[in-house]
Amino acid sequence: MLVLIMVLLFTLVLLLAFYVINFVLSIKDMGKNKISAFECGFGSVGKIQNSFSIHFFIMMLMFVIFDLEIVMFLGILVSDLSSYVSFLLMFFFILGGFYMEWWYGKLVWVI
Repeated sequence: MLVLIMVLLFTLVLLLAFYVINFVLSIKDMGKNKISAFECGFGSVGKIQNSFSIHFFIMMLMFVIFDLEIVMFLGILVSDLSSYVSFLLMFFFILGGFYMEWWYGKLVWVI
């Protein structure tokens, strides 16, 4: 038990030391270009809050979620026959989520 505490303490001290060394040695450039918002190399026009449509972020989030669910489907399908029920439950849950996104109009590609 004492060895575990010593290892944990050593790890925390090492983590803190690396963090402090990184902070001290890093280059801190606070120029105008460094602290301004980056918008694909173009100068910002108007308010920065209005320059990005949240619709693209929602579509990306849905893609990532459905992509991960497809990976989970493959893992369930190749495991064994007894996991077929869990596969069906997850499939109906995903279809329900997809239906809700369609119902609330989140799948429309109009900006």
